[in-house]
Amino acid sequence: MHSAGLEGIYLLLGGVSGFLSGLLGIGGGVVLLPALLFLLPLVSHVRIAPFMATEISMIQVAFASLTGIIAHRPSAHVPLGRLLFWAGSALAGGAVGAVVSWRLSGRVILWIFLAETLLALTLLLFRPPERPPGEAHRPPLLSAEFLAIFSIGLSSGILGVGGGFLVYPVLTLLFGYPSFVAVGSSLAVMFPMAATAALTKSLVSGGVPPHTLTIVVGALMGSFLGARFTRRLGGKRIRIFQGTLLLLTVVRLLYGLLAGGGE
Repeated sequence: MHSAGLEGIYLLLGGVSGFLSGLLGIGGGVVLLPALLFLLPLVSHVRIAPFMATEISMIQVAFASLTGIIAHRPSAHVPLGRLLFWAGSALAGGAVGAVVSWRLSGRVILWIFLAETLLALTLLLFRPPERPPGEAHRPPLLSAEFLAIFSIGLSSGILGVGGGFLVYPVLTLLFGYPSFVAVGSSLAVMFPMAATAALTKSLVSGGVPPHTLTIVVGALMGSFLGARFTRRLGGKRIRIFQGTLLLLTVVRLLYGLLAGGGE
């Protein structure tokens, strides 16, 4: 395939990932990572090693989530101090996960990705209990939030995905935050974690993979566009879209793993 055509494919992959990031409050890596590992070889005969794919994905997540933060302005709904606490928890987990991922095989990374996706899908199947009208939201214990978000950062640092598809159901189901708060806040959690994990991965690997800039440009454009449509969806539709996306991801990961992919 000509280089121009290949650049177009990378731009499209970044754009779709960024759009879903801004729309659903996810990092986009849940789309980009399987696309790089499974779809790209089919359309271009280019194969990317799992660790390199996670590095590209995490760089894209960092830029897409930053764009989403600007568009959603989550600090308008959550105190800045709590956002910083969440971000620090995810950052610590992401840095540890990025180092650990260098030691793992491609198949192990994909099995971890499958397990995390199944967990997120399971959480989305449970409807958060509705609070009585007029009842104020009571923030959960900081220790519980730290443990949950650090764990998400750890697995996300390993996988090269932002973890927003886990942050959203955790914030809404386990901690009781409204959906419009969870979308913007999940992006705020992802950015420092993704930026740290991306930097760590680049230092470990010795550089930035080729075509990363093209993917990032596509992600930035897509993220701004996706954020414009979030308010029109509402919490129920966001859950449906996220659930459908996660289910498709589970099916594709299972097929690839059972067929012997990810070596």
